[in-house]
Amino acid sequence: MKFLKLTENQKFLGACIAIFMLGTGSAIASTGNAPDSVVAKLNKALIHSMKMGPSSSYESRFHALYPEISHAYDFSKIAHYSLGSAWDKLSAPEKKQFVQALTHYSVANYAAHFNHYAGQTFGKPVSKSVPGQRMMVSSTLQSGNGGKNNTFDYLLSQNHGQWKIVNVTTDGVSNLAMQKAEFTGALKKGGIHALLSDINKRSEMLAHAAQ
Repeated sequence: MKFLKLTENQKFLGACIAIFMLGTGSAIASTGNAPDSVVAKLNKALIHSMKMGPSSSYESRFHALYPEISHAYDFSKIAHYSLGSAWDKLSAPEKKQFVQALTHYSVANYAAHFNHYAGQTFGKPVSKSVPGQRMMVSSTLQSGNGGKNNTFDYLLSQNHGQWKIVNVTTDGVSNLAMQKAEFTGALKKGGIHALLSDINKRSEMLAHAAQ
């Protein structure tokens, strides 16, 4: 489910916490996209975005990251579990709109915050099995200027034989409870159209701030 000088690590933490939330897993099957490979490809895309840096536009970083992030994450599952039982009450078009808005907002967060390179590197992802036929992949962003390192624990489940990220815990902080409470609260207060409007406005604000 929302990163680099003195405030870089704070930005990384805040941006990652704002993006992702927990989902549930499906049966593990043989697959060519190993969980650690999914995270490694994502890390590579994020480093590339940082290296594009301030000399690039927000739009160029957004379009470079969109296919990588939308492929790595299971936004349909994330959307479902972020709204809980309210998801089942939405129409098919509303569900589609919410998934699209959430995906756009997530990529916007990355494009806005992964925009400065100062020698950072990601450590090799390490994976392990966890209950529910899922996998946990840990990866550490190592500061290139002596600052604080950040550890990301990605929870992956399978969707039609493909491993997808459904949650990220950043330095021990997961966004599931916060994001779910925020979205379901907004949904109860103003309905799906108000929630969609709020998410879209956040994306616009990120784009504007990153110009």
